Amino acid sequence: MKRWGVGVNNYYFTGSIILEEAPWYIFLIEYSIHFICHWIPRIPLSKHIKIIREGEEYTLRDYYGTTGDLFHIYICSPIFEWCWNRIKWQTISFPYTMLKEQFPDRFEDENEYLDKDSDEEEKKNVKDNLEYSTKIGDEFKIVYDKLSNISTVRMKKLHYI
Repeated sequence: MKRWGVGVNNYYFTGSIILEEAPWYIFLIEYSIHFICHWIPRIPLSKHIKIIREGEEYTLRDYYGTTGDLFHIYICSPIFEWCWNRIKWQTISFPYTMLKEQFPDRFEDENEYLDKDSDEEEKKNVKDNLEYSTKIGDEFKIVYDKLSNISTVRMKKLHYI
């Protein structure tokens, strides 16, 4: 079975199309455990039971949190890892702007990475990253358009059209 997705990075403004291939049951197991992990009750663990980890004393709640956290640590994550190790990945990188045009519903607001507490240097880095990504995207688009029209251009040159 195959599935594909679009991956984006809203900090460096990069994007890729990802093709995953595995037997159908791997995707079913992955989806099922994700669904269960999401719906497992988040019951807080006891504050009264003390445990020692890494030479320090903690309560169960301080160290593990809730039943959902325990499920995620000891059941969900190992099963996810087992599934992911059996999925073959192929990734093709494309300019951020091009993927944003093709798949607008997959993109979040570019400014989401910057919160009100971000410092000016961080804001400048993100702005510079976006400008650089846009520049590379524009260059890529020119080459991509030429590649898309190569047969038409060649046929005209050979006087077939």
